[in-house]
Amino acid sequence: MATTGYNGGAVLDRPVPGALPLDTEDGEYWSLAKCKRAYTDYLGSKSEEIQEQQNARQYRHGAQWTTDQVETFNKRKQPVVTYNRIGRKIDAIVGLMEKLKQDPKGYPRNPQVTDDIGAELATAVVRYVFDGGLRESRVPFAIEHGAVDGIGGIEMILVQGDKGDPDIGFSLVQPDSFFYDPRSYEHDFADARFMGQGKWLDVEDARALVPEKADEIPTSGGGGSELTSNPDRDRKWFDYGRDHQRVRVVDIWYKHRGGWCWALFTGAGKLAEGKAYFFDEKGKPICKYIMFSSFVDHDGDRYGFVRNLRSSQDEINQRRSKGLHELNSRRILAEEGAFADIEVARREAVRPDGVVVYNKGFKAEFDDQARIANVEGQLKFLEDAKNEIENFGPNPALIGQGLEYKSGRAINLLQQAGIAELGPFVINVKNWKLRLYRAIWCAVQSYWTAERWIRVTDNEGVAQAVQLNGVGVDQMGIPRLVNALGQLDVNFVLDEGPDEVNMMADAYDTLTALATQGANIPPQILLELAPLQNSVKRKLLSMLGQPDPAREQAKQIALASESAKVEETKSKTALNLAKAQSEAQGGAHGIVERQMDAAMKQDEHQMRRVESADKIQLEREKAGIQRMSEFDKLRSERVKNAQTIQMNAIKGEQQLRQSEEQHRQKMASQRARPNGGGNGRV
Repeated sequence: MATTGYNGGAVLDRPVPGALPLDTEDGEYWSLAKCKRAYTDYLGSKSEEIQEQQNARQYRHGAQWTTDQVETFNKRKQPVVTYNRIGRKIDAIVGLMEKLKQDPKGYPRNPQVTDDIGAELATAVVRYVFDGGLRESRVPFAIEHGAVDGIGGIEMILVQGDKGDPDIGFSLVQPDSFFYDPRSYEHDFADARFMGQGKWLDVEDARALVPEKADEIPTSGGGGSELTSNPDRDRKWFDYGRDHQRVRVVDIWYKHRGGWCWALFTGAGKLAEGKAYFFDEKGKPICKYIMFSSFVDHDGDRYGFVRNLRSSQDEINQRRSKGLHELNSRRILAEEGAFADIEVARREAVRPDGVVVYNKGFKAEFDDQARIANVEGQLKFLEDAKNEIENFGPNPALIGQGLEYKSGRAINLLQQAGIAELGPFVINVKNWKLRLYRAIWCAVQSYWTAERWIRVTDNEGVAQAVQLNGVGVDQMGIPRLVNALGQLDVNFVLDEGPDEVNMMADAYDTLTALATQGANIPPQILLELAPLQNSVKRKLLSMLGQPDPAREQAKQIALASESAKVEETKSKTALNLAKAQSEAQGGAHGIVERQMDAAMKQDEHQMRRVESADKIQLEREKAGIQRMSEFDKLRSERVKNAQTIQMNAIKGEQQLRQSEEQHRQKMASQRARPNGGGNGRV
């Protein structure tokens, strides 16, 4: 199966879900003629789109000159120059989408059936499947196909699992083999009645794919040659050898009687067919092709970024080639008969050390002024064409170029401007990923029925194993299912991250500036507005909510000091009462008075020790607070000095640019003045 790219809608070593014998004529499926007509209708209606996709792939990979152009340039000895700015721009777009990628997040659809723990389990399962078969190996290439061809997507398949139940597999859909309903206009192909793929296979592979139909597979060299869009890579199949046996196999999925059906056929007959075996969260059949389009024009044709960049790319190549040709050539203005051999004079004129000899009495001169003017004009238009491509989408600010003297806020705004131009493309990719996540979850619920373990990573980055569809015992000793996926009801969204600057970021910048100037801004407010992930915010806020040991100790010391003062007052009151009572009684009160004096002195000594300790601790706290305030003051001054240096640098750069512009204008005006005629020498 891996060698063909097909699985025929089947699970290895298992019967196809919903498959029926091919000899049924009860109208349950499309006929072979209708399946072939669907493909040929696509080829006839989408010929311009197919041609544009082939051209876009050539431009993406640097094949930007036609054969006739190369022959013409070689005849005039003009260099064939290709500066593939489109390829770099496509790479930047794919890299940006990877930078902006977001993880799926499941939420309970029905709180009575699924709680937050179940939603987290569903999220972990989808991330496990996505990371294992899609994230790095297929999704970036599908995004690249969307950026170049205008169409990208993934094919969901069923493969034999190692747990006794089917597993979910994925295959990258190649745009040059994909076809769809030509009447479809939606970006997500929701209104398409059919779609599929057509591929060339070795006859042996096709027979191994459907052994029961091996005798019906044609063995002629071009079986099903009319069922192809003739992409560039098809040449490999026909250049391989005349005796090479190949057959065109088409896999089509189509809507029929309120559901989806599929068929695998060649130009000679059907190989297999059946009902759809993937379903959505409502139990309705869905197509196994999860596709998206970058852009759809007024004619319903789908296209990528190459359409709008091709003109500028051609101008860059043409003008650079023409400029080099102008520099390597010299035009001679001479009277007829000035040179004994014109070709020798032409060769010598373009050589750095050439000697041009012309006949005496004839006038001859080089037209270098016109040549220099032509070269300058070519270079100016070349710069405009380069800027047209460079400033589109992922501009230089997104890749860190030209940001030496700009503030962080200015850099962020420039980067957001570049991302904003990709808005429709980013939205279509986001919606495609959501549909892919939901399809994965529904497929897992349907086919993961056996017990298995998956390895997941929590928010702290710690890996752990989670049991699915297991059997355990509750507190009452009754067996029950553990993490049964079929019992969960969740809805998936993308976990939004801090990917764009908004009003909260503006408020954060304002409060940060006030804090550096000495304003008392509570740290909880700054953390709430900070561009951090929600999990990080919660962790930091919980840390702030915990008591500070040093402050708690200072509070305890202060309370102990106040308590000591209260005890001192109580002891003095008791002493006064004892003295009064002794005087009232008269007589032998000396013993009592001495005892009270001794107790009072002991209490005073204890209180002095406590007060001394309190004073020492308070002095330490004051010194620490003073050091922190001095540190904050120094940090504020450092930030202020850095801003002053940055502003001075920006002003100096602006003055330098103004001086350069004035000098350039002055030189241009001097060149525009007449030179007073030539002296007739060559």
